[in-house]
Amino acid sequence: MKRILLATFAMIGASAASAGEYCELDGAEMFYCTFNGGTKAVELCDAYWLDGDMASYGFFQRGGEIEKEITTDKASLIYDEGTGMGGLMSESVSFQAGGGYAYEVFWWAEQGDTELNGGINVLQNGDQIANLSCDPGSVRHEFTEFFGLIDAAQVSP
Repeated sequence: MKRILLATFAMIGASAASAGEYCELDGAEMFYCTFNGGTKAVELCDAYWLDGDMASYGFFQRGGEIEKEITTDKASLIYDEGTGMGGLMSESVSFQAGGGYAYEVFWWAEQGDTELNGGINVLQNGDQIANLSCDPGSVRHEFTEFFGLIDAAQVSP
């Protein structure tokens, strides 16, 4: 049941995506949302255009410069599918950066609600030092697909 609900939310999220400013190729976007009334955005990419099994995180000004970029092998990513139990569904994936920093990108929704919420938790040495909330209605994700790609990278020789 959990997989069906998550797949439904993934399809809802993907249908109206206006992503593609950071990821180099269309269809590579695994997560997208905007911040500050649409002036900034984050995209997570399946960076299959790079050598190796890579993923990329990009936080940027829409139509402008990239403020934070992390490109890493998918096998190093940590994700959480959430429980899907109770009234809340959520998923997240974390990109590790130097200096003990991590950027956890997440979405969540109340069961039965079609609007997804999301954001970024910025962690330093495991402690949350910042939280950014996505603009309402801007969250789009393909985490079910992304988690499958991460799993495949973690078991590949």
